[in-house]
Amino acid sequence: MRLENPAGPDIYGQAVLEESGYMSLESLKVLDGRVDDVVARHAAVCGERDRLQEQLRQAQNRIAELSGQLETYEKERSQIRGRVESILGRLEGLDLT
Repeated sequence: MRLENPAGPDIYGQAVLEESGYMSLESLKVLDGRVDDVVARHAAVCGERDRLQEQLRQAQNRIAELSGQLETYEKERSQIRGRVESILGRLEGLDLT
């Protein structure tokens, strides 16, 4: 990648090349340590992502299960309401005086 500056062509690129030509062993050790840190953080983030995806999957399964139960309870409630209304209708028809 060429780095250009209006004041002169490749002034930044030339500086990087000159600096990299004289990179010390200590600089390489620091760079290696930073790369190791990035790789370790990447692995940790990937592990966290996988854990969160599993939690999401479990939560979605639980939501589906509870939605099914709710539907069942609503049907039962409707049936009970119908039965109670039927009983009340029959009671109203009786002459209890």
